[in-house]
Amino acid sequence: MKAGRNDPCPCGSGSKYKNCCLTKDRAARLRGMAWREDEQSTLQRLLAFSQRDDFGSQIAVAFNLFWNGSYGSAGAEALERDEVGRFLEWYAFDYHMEGSGKRAIGLFAEQVGPALPPGDRERVTVWQQSYLCLYRIAGTPGPELLAVVDTLQGNELVVWDGGLSRLGLRDDVVLGRILRSSDPAHFSWAAIVLPARRAEGLVAFARRAFAEYQQTHSQVSWAAFLSELGYTFNHYLLKVAGETGEARAPSGQYYDASRSLERLRAVEQRLREHTALEQEKRRQAGERPEQQRVEPMRQTRGGILLPQNVKYRGRREVKP
Repeated sequence: MKAGRNDPCPCGSGSKYKNCCLTKDRAARLRGMAWREDEQSTLQRLLAFSQRDDFGSQIAVAFNLFWNGSYGSAGAEALERDEVGRFLEWYAFDYHMEGSGKRAIGLFAEQVGPALPPGDRERVTVWQQSYLCLYRIAGTPGPELLAVVDTLQGNELVVWDGGLSRLGLRDDVVLGRILRSSDPAHFSWAAIVLPARRAEGLVAFARRAFAEYQQTHSQVSWAAFLSELGYTFNHYLLKVAGETGEARAPSGQYYDASRSLERLRAVEQRLREHTALEQEKRRQAGERPEQQRVEPMRQTRGGILLPQNVKYRGRREVKP
């Protein structure tokens, strides 16, 4: 909770907040606003680069991979803006392009980086080391600060709050990407807050997948694993949403994938109906119906089974 002007100062001096740390905290917030504006500019350039026309087919495959289905452009059109943005951040930061195995952010650094201002170049370099992970909220050690614990690696960090403390309570979890391009570090804007009761299932899921991944990658680190397979957190959230039943209205506090799942299921249903209609037209016209290929169930390097309709030939795919 933020201190009021006439409240005792959180630093413990015994003075009123307005007579002690208020001015210093305001200055810190202004500095924070400055780097946020710079960061937003860099992020916009990165996202624009990653959506170039020549990456169109890559985006389509990445979208299906992230949302664990086969939706086409209709899928992106059906989702709310924040959900599309959450996908785009993962795609720009983590998705390995089919063929080259490179990430959009890596290509951005190679092709655009030399022309960027030094601050932007440094920011992009640091961002390339980030990955999605699950963090437990441990407290608020100071104004605008949030203490979190990495639930998979055990280390504790203090990051910029960014409003997350107003959404989550102690022991709730944040699924997000920590960017170390500020001091202290901060969560990217696409971070989501989940209730504490979700932590056990998510952590068990990640540890099981990591153990299976280690069978073929004995020296792999958590960072490398999460960079490769962080999208499977989204698969887990969709699975949980599917098990809870019909979609619920957003509470404004915790993330709930059920609305997105409902919309994507509607898209799949329309696509199936469209395919059936086209097949019927061909049959009535005396044409030979197109034979639908049945892709075998495939397995990622982490042992995560992908459904038949996800067609990804990037470096993470392995043959069963």
